Amino acid sequence: MRFKLAAPVPEPSRPKGIGLTALFLCAFALIAFTGAVFQSSGGALAGLLNAQHLPALFFLTFLLVLEMFIIRSYWKGEDWARVVVLIASFLLAVDAISTIAEHDGSLVVAMSHPVLFFRFALVVFLLYWLNTSPLRAWFKQSPPTAADLIGSHLAGKLCTAIGGPATEPTQAWRLAFEHDAELILNCPWRIAMDDNLAFATNSDLPVDPRQLLQNLRVKAVRVTPRTSDLFVTFEMGIELQTWSTDPQPQQWKFSDPTLTVIADSVGLNSHIIAAAND
Repeated sequence: MRFKLAAPVPEPSRPKGIGLTALFLCAFALIAFTGAVFQSSGGALAGLLNAQHLPALFFLTFLLVLEMFIIRSYWKGEDWARVVVLIASFLLAVDAISTIAEHDGSLVVAMSHPVLFFRFALVVFLLYWLNTSPLRAWFKQSPPTAADLIGSHLAGKLCTAIGGPATEPTQAWRLAFEHDAELILNCPWRIAMDDNLAFATNSDLPVDPRQLLQNLRVKAVRVTPRTSDLFVTFEMGIELQTWSTDPQPQQWKFSDPTLTVIADSVGLNSHIIAAAND
């Protein structure tokens, strides 16, 4: 797939949740540091100044500074820090799961220690969240592709109307979505429901696509590399599927007030429209 940006794409902002998870990581690091210091000193404040405990104190302080540096790099969006956080999260999750398994799989053990329980919940969340496509793209500082743009703009929108050859003189099908978004289909397309064909252009199926897609919300959008075939997944597991044909100069077009994406037989062309107000 290839596409041309008619205007520069703004640098992606820090995803929501990075700052909050970094704050939680700092809190757990400080709690672990405090616990380790008191454990090494025998639980007495006077023991911290004992000469034999100073090497351990210096080492624990060094580890805390290192952890804070990694968390700061994670907050700034450096990918190596994301990898380190993922490795640490995996090790902590394995340790917590082994502790639970030693007590016959009872979650009461984990829940009886609130700090350990919330740390376990955080690392499990990070293992999933930091591996999602938007987070990986932000950490790798890679600009969004046209496929990413149409996915972020179309996902979550409600299909409000459908018009096509049966209702309009034009041969293009038009799908209207809320917030002035529109999808124009010049290529063949079909609707699959429960892995069965429910509607297809140029077929004898007596089904009105409006009965299938109208008033449904988009759940996910996918564009295949090179061919630019579009797959739009709606609620109830209904999916709109397109396939490219070489003679058509414009296979499909998505537009809303801030974005226009045009797919032809060789790739995608996206145009970012500057908003009137920031």
